[in-house]
Amino acid sequence: MTDDPDTSLLGRTPGLDEEHFVHDGLITKHPVRAMALAVLRPLPGQLLWDLGTGAGSVAVEWCRTDPSCRAIGVERRADRAANARANARALTLPGQFEVIDADLAEGLPEMEAPDAVFIGGGATRELAEACRQVLAPGGRFVIHGVTIEAESLLAELHAEWGGELMRVGVETADHIGRLHGWKPARTVIGWSWTK
Repeated sequence: MTDDPDTSLLGRTPGLDEEHFVHDGLITKHPVRAMALAVLRPLPGQLLWDLGTGAGSVAVEWCRTDPSCRAIGVERRADRAANARANARALTLPGQFEVIDADLAEGLPEMEAPDAVFIGGGATRELAEACRQVLAPGGRFVIHGVTIEAESLLAELHAEWGGELMRVGVETADHIGRLHGWKPARTVIGWSWTK
């Protein structure tokens, strides 16, 4: 984990390596995170909802793009919420990133309306519908998933609402004995939509 709340060490460009975050292994990997931020398009003063925030890496990267950007992360698991809070303290300015302990299966908590929404896993049609309703015109919505169920849902949302649907595979060089080969990460299905 790295301490850089003012971005003076690591800069503002999204795509920080996972080593800079406290996490349990389930974290949006840096190349995929950078692509998500490119579609979320943070603008100064805007608010992101990061639903199922996990380690909070997307929310952290959103906040780092501009000191006036803010994020609210919602996480049901206390251990992951604690990781997100630790990452907020180490990598964002005070007050930029708030973490709410809540189970999204019980509905969205009361929160200020967002300019953009990111769901990194666990999306449901009900949650997508609720997010769609609160976004103002021009609001951006990105959902990522790695499961067959997520792929089905995102294909349905794409067919009904439009937007962009993509599948992203990332492979990194790894050791195979004395040699090297490509080690694939899980393929990520991404859907993005602008209201």
